[in-house]
Amino acid sequence: MLFSHRPEREWQNKQLVRQDYAKSRRVADALYRHSLNAAEQSGFPVLEVNDDRQRGDRFGTRLANAFADAFAQGYDYVIAVGSDCPRLHEVDWSRVADRLARGTPVLGPTPGRDGTYLIGLSRAQFDRASFARLPWQSSALLSALDRHLAVEQAAAPVWLTPRDDVNGHRDLVSLVGARSVRTATLVATLREVLGPSAHTNWRTPLRSARVATPSRSRAPPSPRPVVSSHRPLPVLAA
Repeated sequence: MLFSHRPEREWQNKQLVRQDYAKSRRVADALYRHSLNAAEQSGFPVLEVNDDRQRGDRFGTRLANAFADAFAQGYDYVIAVGSDCPRLHEVDWSRVADRLARGTPVLGPTPGRDGTYLIGLSRAQFDRASFARLPWQSSALLSALDRHLAVEQAAAPVWLTPRDDVNGHRDLVSLVGARSVRTATLVATLREVLGPSAHTNWRTPLRSARVATPSRSRAPPSPRPVVSSHRPLPVLAA
């Protein structure tokens, strides 16, 4: 399930390219298409849940409703991703599906465990009301989600390899300035969108800095929490 704003709205939330709405819109479109292609490469059915298909006045409610709608369509497992993870194509979807089939939920954290780029749940692990009440878009989200699954649903999640997401201008600068074969195709597309400045004026910062915007709706959220957990976190390198 690709749960995200449409590109024509996403760029307004994140202002990916400062003072250039047209390029910001095209960057959001490139990220969305990249994520959609990665999801389609999984070989599983892909449900696009954009603005017009989201129901609810809060992020948590909209995401919970999207999961509930997917389960209502007859799916026993749902893997939700957003449109802002440049390395989403690296996910080993078959391994994620295998874990879900064994009764283990799957979470994909961003570096430092400051957000999630993937949430995989089975029908049995999902309760709409309690899922919607989690502190989405807050610093407590990731630890609360982990605790909710491990304690309330009695299904401790496994964690994928951490992967960056793109929440704003500085994250985009880091992505475009990086020299990594992992994202070479996407970066080439983004540099074409951005023009010559992508090679000259876009310098990579020493470290990525994200600005918290609690009012922003995105999926899965990346609010930069500090995770405290007294149990060891099993890691699935996928």
